[in-house]
Amino acid sequence: MNKNYLFAALLVTVMFFPIKTLAWGKKGHALVAEIAFSYLDENTKKTVLEYLDGTSIEDAANWMDNVRSNHSYDYLKPYHYVDFERNEAVVETSGDNLIYKLDTTIKELKNRKNLSNEEIKTKIEIIFHLIGDLHQPLHVGYSSDKGGNSLQLRFNDKGTNLHSLWDSGIIESKEITFEDCLKEQFSKRDLRKLSRINVLNWAKESRVFLDQVYNTGGNKITDEYTNTNAILIESQIHKAGIRLASVLKYIFKN
Repeated sequence: MNKNYLFAALLVTVMFFPIKTLAWGKKGHALVAEIAFSYLDENTKKTVLEYLDGTSIEDAANWMDNVRSNHSYDYLKPYHYVDFERNEAVVETSGDNLIYKLDTTIKELKNRKNLSNEEIKTKIEIIFHLIGDLHQPLHVGYSSDKGGNSLQLRFNDKGTNLHSLWDSGIIESKEITFEDCLKEQFSKRDLRKLSRINVLNWAKESRVFLDQVYNTGGNKITDEYTNTNAILIESQIHKAGIRLASVLKYIFKN
């Protein structure tokens, strides 16, 4: 087998092998962290940054994806998602899944007196990332298509899949910014409701958007689909930031 053939085979594998552990891409996760800090009081910001010990909030939010190639962190891979089939109830079950691990990590950090600073830092990075993941609807998706990874599409004249489109394709194509995500205004009452910490309810809310996510109108993604869903992505990133701020206040304030 010649080298050119091997390279081509490897390229095909990279392009089409389903990867379930990414959500929002680097930019989306960074936006969640930035929005969260815009809602935080100064004392909570200071405490979180002290525990992060020089790691930026953007890098903290992407840490779980950045360590994917390090096999000592393979145990983290199932944390990124939870799957239910169509018409199946969304429930919390113990084990290595997004809902349970996010819920458990919040509780562990709240009662952190026996944790080392390094353990606290790692758990902060997990919370930063998993709250972002939870607000990407395909991370509470269908097991039958691996959260949209198996659904092949054409976007901007290139091959992709539905999961990748939502992770980063639309965000990059529309050049979504911090300001874009904050365009949606919430009343004080809405902010109080959004800030209530209930991981299972957040998962159920993300799941509601799957009909819209899958309504592609075919395999070729249109501008109409992109424009409509960019608005939903901005809203979900905004909500994730609000809720990350709420969790950090709950854990670290005072």
